Amino acid sequence: MTAPSRQARPFPGAVEVSPPRRPVSAVVRPPGSKYEANRLLVIAALTDGERRILGAPEGEDIRAAVAAVRALGAETGEADGGIRVRGLPAPERAAPEAGAPFGAPVVAPVVADVGESGTLLRFLTAAAATSPTPVRIVGRGRLPERPLGGLVRALVSLGAVVRTEGGGSVPLTVRSGEAGGGLRGGRVRLPVSETSQFASALLIAAGRARGDLEIELGSEPVSASYLDLTLSVMARCGARVERRDGRHLFVPAGTRFRPGVSRVSGDWASASYLFAAAALAPGRVRALGLDGAPGAGEREFPEHLRRMGCRVEEDDGPDGFEVTVEGAAALRGIEADCARMPDTAPTLAVAAAFASGPTRLHGVEHLRHKESDRIAALRRGLAALGARTEFAGGALTIHPADPPTAGAAPPVFDPDGDHRIAMAFALAGLRRPGIRVRSPGVVEKSFPAFWDEIAGLGVRVRPVETP
Repeated sequence: MTAPSRQARPFPGAVEVSPPRRPVSAVVRPPGSKYEANRLLVIAALTDGERRILGAPEGEDIRAAVAAVRALGAETGEADGGIRVRGLPAPERAAPEAGAPFGAPVVAPVVADVGESGTLLRFLTAAAATSPTPVRIVGRGRLPERPLGGLVRALVSLGAVVRTEGGGSVPLTVRSGEAGGGLRGGRVRLPVSETSQFASALLIAAGRARGDLEIELGSEPVSASYLDLTLSVMARCGARVERRDGRHLFVPAGTRFRPGVSRVSGDWASASYLFAAAALAPGRVRALGLDGAPGAGEREFPEHLRRMGCRVEEDDGPDGFEVTVEGAAALRGIEADCARMPDTAPTLAVAAAFASGPTRLHGVEHLRHKESDRIAALRRGLAALGARTEFAGGALTIHPADPPTAGAAPPVFDPDGDHRIAMAFALAGLRRPGIRVRSPGVVEKSFPAFWDEIAGLGVRVRPVETP
């Protein structure tokens, strides 16, 4: 079966997932990477000209990003099956407006709603700091708990004006303090032990600085692969960053993004669920159109499946980078460093519950600060499957699940509003018939067609009333 990316269909209060009746064998095309698309949308808003973005995925985060860059002042529309963005003029071409302090008779702030996207919150905060028009950024869910203070302090030191309304995160109002917009140049030190997004956000906004900007990273960045992705996407858009050593990044004054066309690569995180389905069924899944660049952290996921016993093949095909995963009759436990692949760590944890020995996932401490506390959510869900877990020193150890007792009802999972947790535990239904997942609509955030995609593999997915 060859399947293009599917359209989402609505489900009621819960879905029930059971193993396929036939071996899984499919060729799929995962949706575009929201990580790339978010970066490209904010870059396009800061481009003095027009950029067309092809292959952007559907989902709440991308819709929020399009609306947010429009609130920032960019023009957006559809063109050639993609998203067209005409960005803001560079500061030296903008109409000069004095950077008056808050309370002065300046124009009222525009409002940008970033939904529940931590990535968009950080990127838009930095981009808004280059605008003479105040931007009030709002969000929901756990967003007010997501770290932001280190980025705000750096922006203020570069001349931005930021007003928070309580907890130091959303809602907050941001604008440039410089006449005509932009940031001052200089040197800033950024904390990156909780997220690399502070550095990515500041790098994207750095082209609007009026002088050279040097960023010193306070430590080795967590999820460093996403910082590598930012540098790669910026280079594709004409803005190169000098990496002087592992912790110093330099953006010269006058760096600008070029107008042009960008195509979004297939999303490794979305593909991970399809690969895991092949591992658990077991079966065979080939995914097309992925980004073959070595820096993508989530692309490490198939290698971990290989080490668990799966067969994995990689190749450059006519439709881009291709990866095939063929499941094994029995999976084995492994040790895995997940610091570079935070969004696929939950999927690996669920697969580990059905391995023949314990699995230890290192570098997962920062999963506490996602849409849910994913460490707590994983431990609850794995316990419901009969797996024992331990969490210490930033590592999660999973001991394989015990076979269910005769007549025991299948577990019912509440993802607590977290799309990654919902999709990861849905895959347990390939080994435990009748697994139920509440609030299936949460997948709309990043992978709206998830339920149809796994059904397309032959997995039995049916809507049920909320248990």
